Amino acid sequence: MTTPITVLVATEGRHLFDNIHDSRVRVTSDVEVAEPDLVVFPVGRFRRFENAALVSLPTHVLRRIADRQAGLVFDASLEGGQHKPDITAALHEVIRQFGASPGQCVYVTQDRQYEADYRAHCEVSGLTPVTVLAHDYWVWDALGQYESTAEETYQQRLTAFRGRHRQRSRRFVSLNRTPRPTKILFLLQLLRDGLWDHGYISFGGFRQKPGGPGKDRPSPDQLRRSLPGFDDRVSELAPFIDRLDSYGRVLLGLEQHGWRRIELAQASQAVDLAEYDDSWFTVVTETEMRPRPSRITEKVVKPLVNFHPLLVLGNPGALKMIRSYGFVTFDDVFDERYDEEWDPKRRFDLVYAQIHRLSTASDGQLAQLVDSVEEKLLFNARWGLMTLPSTYRQQRDTELVNTMMMVIDSQPR
Repeated sequence: MTTPITVLVATEGRHLFDNIHDSRVRVTSDVEVAEPDLVVFPVGRFRRFENAALVSLPTHVLRRIADRQAGLVFDASLEGGQHKPDITAALHEVIRQFGASPGQCVYVTQDRQYEADYRAHCEVSGLTPVTVLAHDYWVWDALGQYESTAEETYQQRLTAFRGRHRQRSRRFVSLNRTPRPTKILFLLQLLRDGLWDHGYISFGGFRQKPGGPGKDRPSPDQLRRSLPGFDDRVSELAPFIDRLDSYGRVLLGLEQHGWRRIELAQASQAVDLAEYDDSWFTVVTETEMRPRPSRITEKVVKPLVNFHPLLVLGNPGALKMIRSYGFVTFDDVFDERYDEEWDPKRRFDLVYAQIHRLSTASDGQLAQLVDSVEEKLLFNARWGLMTLPSTYRQQRDTELVNTMMMVIDSQPR
């Protein structure tokens, strides 16, 4: 008989146990639960653990923590923030407030480099480190909705894929809802090179009034500070910021989805867009381009479950991470050596050169390219819609929970 694992979610917010695929786990937000094994604090939106610091746990829960019978999980898996000393200081202070030891605590993040940076800091500072685990919340969230409709969804998208024309209006799709620095740079370069109309491009636009939604339009100096190594490029492209700003908000899939702003309302989900059927490949612009491996987000799985090959403007090792989820990438038609380039500017240029070349290719050339990877396109969509959200996720979730419980079970009592 499997021993149940009781998870107490102590504060509000999204967390990795939202849709956990582990039959042993029982999730509750009732702080009066008798014997929690794990106490979870969703801290993705609270980088300095402000919400956890304000929680008042019942005496019986604090006793289980003090007796090393319950572990603490600080779940930042919604974010991929890099390690900073003040974050570690705040984390260890919260642990102290709960009467816990670092050895019974787990910190979950998207950033693969976080553990190494954090442990190096702990060694210099004389701190006992917590266990750091990596979990891509948004990748699972993007595909989890299809678990109950997997076969139907796959067949619908397969039918649309089979019906795609050999002549298509545009070359690529690129989704850029949030105007982050790398995305802005990419869009400005498309404008400079006359390639904007070669793609179906979404853009969330800049904030229109103080306090309104979105992000402010950056100045050239702000872009330079946000993109180290791109100073000359920013100077070249800055004259096109006015034009980009003039476009306002540009969204895809509106008519297809009843004019609902689906890119805003369901931004994290891998929805189908008619624009995939009228283009040849996708340019994924990730949240950031760091000079080291870090993370992937839901952005990379969207084209894969919509029968699109992809190029990624993201962190080094992004394609390797995609393959770690069981997908296949497209080294037979793209030069994927960019994935091994750590310098952000060189990586950007390696990807952009391919985008430029493919954007000016003929329909016949691009049809031949897509035909050559058809089996990969079929596999990725089938895997992402029908296997990864269920069977594969159960394996990964079980491993994740097992690791957490091993941390707790290793504690002296």
